[in-house]
Amino acid sequence: MEANAILIGEPPAPRVENERPETVGDILRRDSIPASPTLLISTEIRLGTAPLDARRYYSREFFDLENERMWPRVWQYAAWSYDIPNAGDVAVYRNAGRSVLIVRQRDNSIKAFANACLHRGRELCTETVQHRDELKCPYHGFTWSIDGSLKWIPCQWDFPQVKPETHKLAEVRCELWNGFVFINFDNDAPSLRDYMGKMWEQWESVEGWNFHNRFRAVTVIRPMAVNWKVCMEAFIEVLHGYESHPHVRAGGSDVQTQYDIWPDEPHFSRMHTPMGYPSPHCDTPPSEQETIDNWVGGFAPELADSPDSKLKPGETTRQAMQRLAAQVYKQRVGVDMSNEPISYLVDPIEYSIFPNFAPWSSLGSPIVYRFLPGDDPDHSTFEVSLYLPFTGERPASGRTVVVTPEESLASVPELGGLGFILQQDIDNLEPMQRGLKANITNKVTLAEYQEVRIRHYHQTIDAYLGDVGIK
Repeated sequence: MEANAILIGEPPAPRVENERPETVGDILRRDSIPASPTLLISTEIRLGTAPLDARRYYSREFFDLENERMWPRVWQYAAWSYDIPNAGDVAVYRNAGRSVLIVRQRDNSIKAFANACLHRGRELCTETVQHRDELKCPYHGFTWSIDGSLKWIPCQWDFPQVKPETHKLAEVRCELWNGFVFINFDNDAPSLRDYMGKMWEQWESVEGWNFHNRFRAVTVIRPMAVNWKVCMEAFIEVLHGYESHPHVRAGGSDVQTQYDIWPDEPHFSRMHTPMGYPSPHCDTPPSEQETIDNWVGGFAPELADSPDSKLKPGETTRQAMQRLAAQVYKQRVGVDMSNEPISYLVDPIEYSIFPNFAPWSSLGSPIVYRFLPGDDPDHSTFEVSLYLPFTGERPASGRTVVVTPEESLASVPELGGLGFILQQDIDNLEPMQRGLKANITNKVTLAEYQEVRIRHYHQTIDAYLGDVGIK
């Protein structure tokens, strides 16, 4: 040992956590305004502890099989219907090498078409959202009506094989749920309702989960140098909360999150995090007022210095948060939420629709995620949109912002305190992709309960891909 070397001991390990903390169901049953009955269902299903193969996240073979066997057969969220409110409004959806037009029709219905001219294949439309009175190819002028019927071609005499009955635009299956437009290339796939299963009824059972009563306030797009599954998995569990988001430890209980999957439902899962309780990881539990202050600082900063933010005599932290959240929504959007439960106003509740769409049902986090694969296994696109309630006439949809890797999601003002949290998540992901490749064991270890949603959707991927030798 060198003479000037300094001996530094390892820090002590945190205390061992052998017992599971109180469940979400127990917490909800104490709330003064009852939670929706569907939230009181807890499936408590486990799917084992076998490791995942790390190659699922970077293998070109696995990536190509997803494109070949999975993406063409699943329902994919393609557009927000209120972004195309008028006949001739068009949204362009691209994923897994395919491009689709989502077109509002004159009867107010929506149709989807392959975004390709039937002459030599150029995309008919390229802008994300636009208006077209007709669908004309910018290359040679071949033109279709917005219902996909052939309208005109140049030099008809030179195309004797092109006829209205043979050259309609290729239609893609298109169905709507809750204001969201979904497409599916597989004519033999089940209906969207059957695909979503129990989730459809669960959302219909709660009035506040009706997104027709919300507007899209902002969409943020972030190109990512990670596999789409790596990106998605960062946002379907809360086990990472204590280490990745230390500034919110006092306001919400990460490891008390409830995770629900159903054995006969391969296409959706959900999680529910209770607010008003500090993380059990906290070595020194905060006071009830500190718990409230922590939540106010991140999600209701306009009340930070208000006497209203102080706990009233006899009031629990969840009762106080319910009161404050209702006050904030009244001030921000003019909607009276005073009779809504805290599970709707404050608790983050996230569903996922296989394979890559995650809407949050409550106003605790009124957001929607979409995770799109890139052109190779190491790239993807992360999208987050904010959906807010409104009164009176529907507001116009908000802007779409592309945040580069050199920028932070915290710089998007519409996201508020959520932007900082999302950036903390993103900061983990590119090192995650590199680490998966560095993992010479090729084994990924998952928690039996808190990461069951990850295992669940990997099992669904396997059902689409078949036995490919990468478990």
